[in-house]
Amino acid sequence: MNLTIKKTNKPLMGPLRPESDKSISQRLILFSLLTNEECVFEKISRALDPKSALIAASLFGLEYKLEGDTLITKGPGFRSLQEPSVPVYCGNSGTLMRFLMGLLAPSDIFAVLTGDESLNKRPMARIADPLKSMGAEIFSRTQGFAPLAIKGTKLKGINYTLPVASAQLKTAILLATLNSEGTSTIIENTPSRDHSERILLKMGAGIKKSGSLITIEPKKKLSGIRVRVGGDFSSAAFFIGAGLLSEKSEITLEDVNLNPTRTGLIKVLERMGAKITIDKNADIEPNGNIYITSQKLFGTTVESFEIPTLIDEIPLLAVICAAAEGETVINGVFELTVKESDRLSGTIELLSLLGRESYVSGEGKDLTLTIKGVLGSFSGGEYDPRLDHRLAMAAAIAGINSTDGITIKDSECAKVSQPEFYCQLQKLGAEIKE
Repeated sequence: MNLTIKKTNKPLMGPLRPESDKSISQRLILFSLLTNEECVFEKISRALDPKSALIAASLFGLEYKLEGDTLITKGPGFRSLQEPSVPVYCGNSGTLMRFLMGLLAPSDIFAVLTGDESLNKRPMARIADPLKSMGAEIFSRTQGFAPLAIKGTKLKGINYTLPVASAQLKTAILLATLNSEGTSTIIENTPSRDHSERILLKMGAGIKKSGSLITIEPKKKLSGIRVRVGGDFSSAAFFIGAGLLSEKSEITLEDVNLNPTRTGLIKVLERMGAKITIDKNADIEPNGNIYITSQKLFGTTVESFEIPTLIDEIPLLAVICAAAEGETVINGVFELTVKESDRLSGTIELLSLLGRESYVSGEGKDLTLTIKGVLGSFSGGEYDPRLDHRLAMAAAIAGINSTDGITIKDSECAKVSQPEFYCQLQKLGAEIKE
């Protein structure tokens, strides 16, 4: 389905609770396999990726029931996982496949993991290689692509320095070390999102953090937990962008997860001149409200060390920077090339459609995106997001500042993370037509 979003003369107004955090929801679902005690998760995400996680977890023995938006689970415990009789389908979720690699490697079962066409083209060797050094038996197609066959076996501990800031890699190793032999350590020189450590600590895992060092002691049993899932900051980010790009807008985003390893976008936007007010409270995860009003913005420089805290928001940030005054330089954008699609080329294509100049320089870890921002409205046209939910939503936010409008092909791909995204934009006052 194609949708067209275009600029209106009316500001965007109102309160909104973003979709529940899908990243945390996936973790809660999968980690509940590791305990045979009841877990209760309120406000669980209904996005496609958590649904894929729930279906996959049930194949390994997870019992569950949904009561409204509350998920109640009872797992088999990580030493009693059931062996699935069919390949486990991970959909479009790299998070799901990579977490399962770590969870299954030290088990005593055999499983095959596969995904959609996009996921089966994403690299898995980065996860498989350190697991294999622990003794894991993981088999893949050429260049480490899925489908993957995993034969669970006893693993030895590991002392591992993360080569890149990756929460998926870190979590896969954490899950493997929980059921391995001996003490393990992970060195994380550049912090990535820490949802996994927070949840596993709450469940009683033997994890200790000291600066960049994470130490893991295997434990025989983990406990059940009760968690209320906050709104997904990566989802909230698009509405922050909408509020900044639509003149005289005033938007309140309620009950948003404000984990500091996820909110790097706010720091960047504040440097650009955005006025964003936050109030929050603390639990396993800090949640709170975000208040946004439209502002004149200026170009900035984003350093490589900031990227892990805003990796999912870069296509959106690029759109916002395109409407700011002056040049923006975003360093360390290589990871965009190995996401659900090549988000870097998809972002550059979108910026060109908007009538803004951008270019890439450097290579590898030094890859840099430069955007020539210009105040004022965008041009428009038809955009193909390559079935990538974040590119589709970034294009929708660009449409809010486009006098000609942006027509998004296959717009429904946004459902991967935000099933109600377009409806929520309309509630704020955006003009969206089929």
